This record gives sequence, structure tokens and C-alpha cells, in this order.
Amino acid sequence: MGAIAAVISKDCGKINAALETIKMLRALKHRGGDAYGISTDRTTIIAKDFSEMEGLINAKSSIALGYNFSRIFPKDIPQPIECKGCKLSFEGRIFSPFCLEAKDVVDLLEQFGEIKEFAKHIIGRMDGSFSFAAVENNKLIVGRDSMGSKPLYFCENERFFALASERKALWVLGINNGSVRSFPPGSLAEITKDGVIIEIVRVLGRPKVEPIDENTAIERLHGMILKSIREKTCNLRSVSVGFSGGLDSSIIAALAKEAGVSVLLISVGLEGSKEIEQAEKAARDIGLPLKAEIYSIEDVEEALPRVLWLIEEANALKASIFIPIYWAAEVSSKLNNRVMLSGQGSDEIFAGYYKYLRELEFSAEKVEQSLHGDVLRLHESTLEQEEKICSFHGIDVRFPFVDYDLASFALSLPITLKIASRDDPLRKRILRKLAERIGLPADIYLKPKKAIQYGTGVSKALKKIARKKGLSTQAFVEKIFDEIRWAQ
Repeated sequence: MGAIAAVISKDCGKINAALETIKMLRALKHRGGDAYGISTDRTTIIAKDFSEMEGLINAKSSIALGYNFSRIFPKDIPQPIECKGCKLSFEGRIFSPFCLEAKDVVDLLEQFGEIKEFAKHIIGRMDGSFSFAAVENNKLIVGRDSMGSKPLYFCENERFFALASERKALWVLGINNGSVRSFPPGSLAEITKDGVIIEIVRVLGRPKVEPIDENTAIERLHGMILKSIREKTCNLRSVSVGFSGGLDSSIIAALAKEAGVSVLLISVGLEGSKEIEQAEKAARDIGLPLKAEIYSIEDVEEALPRVLWLIEEANALKASIFIPIYWAAEVSSKLNNRVMLSGQGSDEIFAGYYKYLRELEFSAEKVEQSLHGDVLRLHESTLEQEEKICSFHGIDVRFPFVDYDLASFALSLPITLKIASRDDPLRKRILRKLAERIGLPADIYLKPKKAIQYGTGVSKALKKIARKKGLSTQAFVEKIFDEIRWAQ
């Protein structure tokens, strides 16, 4: 686990790319503190602290690649790594067709003639949660997994191009947020001092909706979700699951148990919220241990600035969603469960949101189009924020529903298998049928969706805090966001 940062100068005499990269690594030190690495076109340095690194960078450099390193698994290694005439920083994991970590990725690179050939291969033919950058012949080669599970951002100004694992690293270089873009999933970029060429390698297309009977669909979904969980828990003895007792987290929990991995369920909520009570009952029904933590309104106020700093948005709705996730990741970290499974993505591929009912009033085609668009935007709407929060706590979060083949199959299912009617109070019908098939009780698979911010009581608590300040929730969140010191 770690963080990537890189800079390439547009004018070799204007900036020192290595020193600018070190600035970004300092802003990302929360993502990895075991070692820090930096490569220029001339050298690679791995250091234990930033002062040591800066002391070794003597000459001006027009290109630099950095990496903050934190070891979670034995094969995790400090980076950048010199291999095949390039310097590579690879952040994340490959799950399929082989379970590969950073050291394995370097071994794979040895089999290819050049870095671009290797990059196209892992983006186009392998599923995982990763981003990477390589320095080769005064250019940067940059890529990201096809679903965008691992964050990566890039920008440019009149002096340089830069990229990093979080926006705040680019902000410390003086880049305004409007100039920062999320690197497109499934794409490969070649960046030189003269410009950026981005090539789409593998992006989820909109599949043709095919007729299929319900039983066949349930059987295929069971197999595909179980396969995704097995891949995302490969080589692991135990995982945690952020658990509400609702449909998505219960299916993940039950199938992780079926996959043979040891599972700890984690539930969080404010005192008086029904989330924990429901989670406790669901955990008993599934037969898995649960760690429940109760928080106060003071805990909400304390967590808010840190959560906003991590999600990098002054958004009241997202703050209320990600505060509980922040708590769950913190609990998982304290219990030394370093990998957590998340149910993100289910609502986008199985039509869980209420808005799809409104769209169904126009046509099924409208819903199908909306679902596809929502899946393509999933990295920016949800995945990046959750990954940044979990990484802060040293947790490697993995998303079983965010799987290329699973998403493609789910989007090909007729809307009638997801939404029963234009006033369907449950939605995600085929997923509920799967839950019934694998033995989950009716009070799980017939439970109406309740968003995490309401089930945990966080949304209500934020409103109460803001009201005491004489502000709306959004105005209060914006005020806190404006007071944050980004270079911490």
C-alpha cells in the first residue's frame, strides 16, 4: 500500500521535478510511512525519511516519480523499482487471472519487451485495483484499472504535468481544484514535456440487454459474485466486512464465508440508531462474529474535518456517508484486519436507487442508459473517496461488486429482473432472489434500502451540529472545509 506522485517539466530549466515530487509525497505521507522512494531519469533513491531523500537529490531533474510505501503483505516492496530500463511505481493489486502483488508485477514486467506493452496487457487483460506510473526515456507511462478502484489524479499548468494518488498532493503545488482531473479508468497515457496522449485500453461498454430466465440469472450471479470474492480474498486468511445487516453487506458476508475465508463483521452507528441492532441480528443469522461500535454526536463533530480532508470535497451528503465508513475502517485497523470488503457498486448495477423508478416512468431504455452511466462514474462518485479513507487507516478496501465481468453481466439483465414495477419499494429484485437462494432470512432480503447516513444516525447528527452553529448542514460543511490545512 502506498501513494504515487510524479512530475514532468515542460521546460527543463524552470523547475526541479524531484523536489516538486517530494512536496507531493510529504502531502501523502498518511498513505505510507515505512519508506519513501524517488526516481529521476538518472537515479533511484529509497529513504527512511524525507530529509535523507532531499539530501541525496543534488542535480536538477526534469522528470521524477515518487512512492510512499507501507507494507501490508510480505511481497509488498519499496518503490519505485528499476526494471527493463524503466522505473516503475505500482499501487494496488491484481486479482485475476492471477493473484499478483507488487513483487509479482515486477516479475511479470520482465517478460515483456517494453513498458507500454506490459501496461496494455495488465489494463486490458487483468482485473484488479491498481494505478501505476513509470519513467522511461524522459517520458511518463501512466495507467489505471478498468473500473477505477484505485484513485489517481492528474493536472497540468504552464510549467509542468503532474499526477498523484490524491488531489491534495497536486494542490500543494499550487494547482487549483478545477484543473485536477481523475485519470480515466482503463486508460493508458504517455506524457512528455510536449503533451499527453491518452489511449483507451479497456472500458466497460454498454452491453446489449439479453433475455434470460430468472433461475439462470440467479445461478450465474451466485457464481460470479462468489468468484469475485474469492479473487479479492486470494492468499488471505481473514477479512473484515463493513456490515449494516442490509442486503449488499449480508450477501458479501455470506459468500465470503462460503469462500472459506475468516470473516469479521464491523458495524457502527450512533447511540439509539437501529443499524447496530439490525446488524447484530443479521450476523447471528449468517453465523459470523460482529464487532459493533457505538458513537456519539461529539464523535461526529470530531471526525468531520478529517473525513473532509480525506474525501477532498465540501459535500454534506458525502460527509454523512463517509463518516461511518471512516469509523468502520478505523475499527478494522485497530483489530489488525488489514483488508476490508465493501458493498459499493451494487446499487449502480442492480438498480437500487429510488431515482431509477422515476426514470422507468419514461422507459426501460432510460434506466439502462442511466445504470451504465452511473457505473462509469462510480470511481468518482464513491470508490475514490472510500479508498482514500481506508488507506488513511492502513486498510486495503476491496469491492466485490465492482468487477468488470460481473458489472457487464448485471447491466445486460432485463430491467424487469431488477425493478418489479414503477412503484417498486425494494428494487434490486434479482439480488434479493439470490439472497433468498443462499439461505439469508426474509428480514434481510425483503428489507427496504436505508442509506448508511440515515441508518447510522450520522445525517441527523450533522444537521443538529450545524443547527447549533446557526448554519445549514451544507454551509457548516463548507465552513469546516475552508478551515482545513491541506499540507499536514
